[in-house]
Amino acid sequence: MRERIAFQANVPVTAALAYADGLQVEGRFGDQIMYTLADERVMYVPPVVRSKLVELGIQPGEMFTICKAERKQGNRRFIEWQVNKDDATNGRPLGEAPPPDGNTNGHASPKTANGHALPHLQSALASSIDAAIAAEQYAAAKGFSVRFGSEDLRAMALSLFIQHAREGGLR
Repeated sequence: MRERIAFQANVPVTAALAYADGLQVEGRFGDQIMYTLADERVMYVPPVVRSKLVELGIQPGEMFTICKAERKQGNRRFIEWQVNKDDATNGRPLGEAPPPDGNTNGHASPKTANGHALPHLQSALASSIDAAIAAEQYAAAKGFSVRFGSEDLRAMALSLFIQHAREGGLR
């Protein structure tokens, strides 16, 4: 049996669809859409999430973040589903390479004084982001909420970069 994502209030989950569309099923609280994810998990969400996925143009293999956000309005509580394209892949499907110039987010690639790109630093940054995402997903599956910030990512990337340099990877 496939692992089912249990959405906790205000805890974002990063995922990628295995197929373009989900299957409409009857749930305890009405219609739901069952999606199979690229990592073999499944998620059950209300139809409004399908609409948001279509609106964002999310394709199979493309990373996105989904959050079951609990909101208050006066004494009334309600759920608002938030869906966003994941910045880690900048909307590209998993495994798809960035553009040839390495420019993935509208900013120029890091350069040295002599104008050469620093592919090792870019690789360390990408690896730290991938590791953080995997750790957050693992923690969520175990019932913990772990969130890495930009300083955490920077520290991880610098550690990887320094280790690579110590091993003689930089010239």
